[in-house]
Amino acid sequence: MATPEAAAPIRPARMGDGPKAAPKPVTRKTRKPSAMPVLLFTLIGATVVHLLFCLALGNLGDKVDWHPFGLMADVQFGDAQFIINPVLSFFAFDILFGFAFAVVVGFVIRIPFFKDRVAHTVIDLKKRLQLQLSSSAEEVESILRNDPENNARLLARREDINLDSVHAEISSVNAAQAYLAGKGSWVNGMATYMRFHFTEEYSNTVTGMAYGGAAFLIFVVGIRGLKFISATHPSFVLFALGVEFTMLVLLATTMIFTVEEERTDRILKQMVDAVKGGKKHALQEPEPEPALQLTRGDYERMVREQMDKKIMSVMADKDDDALRRIALDLVTKG
Repeated sequence: MATPEAAAPIRPARMGDGPKAAPKPVTRKTRKPSAMPVLLFTLIGATVVHLLFCLALGNLGDKVDWHPFGLMADVQFGDAQFIINPVLSFFAFDILFGFAFAVVVGFVIRIPFFKDRVAHTVIDLKKRLQLQLSSSAEEVESILRNDPENNARLLARREDINLDSVHAEISSVNAAQAYLAGKGSWVNGMATYMRFHFTEEYSNTVTGMAYGGAAFLIFVVGIRGLKFISATHPSFVLFALGVEFTMLVLLATTMIFTVEEERTDRILKQMVDAVKGGKKHALQEPEPEPALQLTRGDYERMVREQMDKKIMSVMADKDDDALRRIALDLVTKG
């Protein structure tokens, strides 16, 4: 009786037949959130701020005549009369306050661009905690979920870590995670990002920009003193003042969120204490051993042993000249 396999017709092989390749897994590349919402909010805020500056200029001046489209303004303050270009004069101020408005609104409504920055900061902080505590990712997650009082008792036993900085990082991670979950304050999310990412990555850049803004302002004031800029056209001087003001505000914000400088000293001091065994359990230096009391006979025995070793090494090398020199020395010294 034929089996079903034998009864089945055999299909002739065709060109291209072969083992089918396994289907490729569908992968989606992670894309960073777009910064267009931030730019849009910055543009809206800068426009509003510019209109407020123009309104203030019109109210403060005794007489203001606006040229078409508001690109130039003839301003009179008492006997003095100026021609001001509001676009150039207020440009730096507009960008500064417009960007500040965009940052605050972006963190408040939790736009993806800022949430992504906070999420990456949290990931970096968790990796830092793993290195500081010599723990795995699971252990760090357990510490983050643990009660703060229990963490304080557990970490107090560790003398090889900086307890204050670890506590600050744990609380910052928890606050940032609450912000990402939509439960925490927007201030906590922004503070975590500024303190543990922006200030660490861009502190030197901001400081350099502040010095560059000061140099630019000195240059502009210098050429103003040389009468290259007319006193009736102060727009470029106002622009330079705005640039330096923006850089100084950015520098001040960076310094506010920077972790205090004493932290490095505390870490080094605690590392030294850990090597010595901690502050309370520091290892006492061992007392110096008493000097060995060697007699004249001990010295003579040591010298003879050294001479025997030297003679044996020379004889092993079969150096006839050296043997003759040693024999002559022995004979001469009696």
